[in-house]
Amino acid sequence: MSDSCRELISRPPRHTTANSGYLCWVNTRKLKRACRATGFTIVPSSMLFAIGTRVRFRYTGESGVITARLEDGMLQVRLNNDPDLEIPAFEEDLIRDSDAEPVLPGAKFVQGKKTLPPPPPPKREIKGQYIILKSKGVQIAFEPMPGRDGNVSRYKAWLVNDTDHEFLFDAELTTSTKRVFLVEGKLGATTALELGDVLYDDLSDALELDIVIRRITTEGPEAPLERLLKVRPKTFFNSFQTVPILNVLSYQFLLFDTFQAPPAQGNNKEDLRDYTKQMVRERRSFSEPDAVPYKAFDVNEFAHFEPEIDLHIEHLNPGYARLDRGEIVRIQLQHFHRFMEKAIRLGVPRVFIIHGVGEGKLRDAISDYLRHERAVVKFKNEFHAKYGYGATEVIFH
Repeated sequence: MSDSCRELISRPPRHTTANSGYLCWVNTRKLKRACRATGFTIVPSSMLFAIGTRVRFRYTGESGVITARLEDGMLQVRLNNDPDLEIPAFEEDLIRDSDAEPVLPGAKFVQGKKTLPPPPPPKREIKGQYIILKSKGVQIAFEPMPGRDGNVSRYKAWLVNDTDHEFLFDAELTTSTKRVFLVEGKLGATTALELGDVLYDDLSDALELDIVIRRITTEGPEAPLERLLKVRPKTFFNSFQTVPILNVLSYQFLLFDTFQAPPAQGNNKEDLRDYTKQMVRERRSFSEPDAVPYKAFDVNEFAHFEPEIDLHIEHLNPGYARLDRGEIVRIQLQHFHRFMEKAIRLGVPRVFIIHGVGEGKLRDAISDYLRHERAVVKFKNEFHAKYGYGATEVIFH
């Protein structure tokens, strides 16, 4: 920097000229000549960008720093991802990169108050307003919720109890691809409790309700009762009737009409004796010489059972090259079903189904079967050290 420029810059300002828009000193003309000789630029206050400003390109997202001002309102920008490249750009194509600019000493960012989302509204609970002479039991009802155009795109699910008993419950409604809701709590006597919303499209996606209830008595909760309800469109739309307590027309299904606890353990000896006599009589009724009694459990077969099956077609059919995709999947599912039937019959605790990764069609078909098999507690397709992501682990009751 020249001595004349340094002297002019260090001299305090006397006044500014607002009409011109420039930051002016008394000897403005001398300052401009001195700064131009040393590479400094006096920037108009109306301009958005000065040399050294960090910017981003509005349409490409690339970032850089302004190195010079060109004619016709253009700027020279050095790109961050290629420091050796400088390109011209119009001012309107650039925006300030405030995130990359240094924070001034003493500046402190104060985060504003976060607005918490409002809590979800509580589940509605409707008490019965009249005496029910003949109760049905615990039911689930789907109340149509028409829109402004009159079409029904969703239903309100209610758990209805028209008895004098109270229950603890755990209800889960699922489709083949998602969980609709999971609700647990207490269901009072002669009460309808809101569970959640069900979409119209869910009816055609293997809608299932798995519910467990426990009747509350003076001695505490009784043994649990479980029900799995498979809701299909045909049966759904044939169940339209007035629901007790709600007093509205809804699609209704009866879940529990009796609440008797299982027999006490003290009756096991008598039940076992009667069962043995019955089995002896049934075995004597076989008159055909070729009749072989069915063995519910074979120790030798259980010991030699392999708890995994590889469904890759090359292991199942040597002539797989002549098969199309549909035939391959059909053969794979046949072997899978036979394997599952044997595993359930033998009572093995868990198995592994090796299906590979591929397009996922075989895996999805297997998952759909396992989701509806009552003998399966749970299944998961997670990373395994031996199989990777190409196998599903199945755990039985």
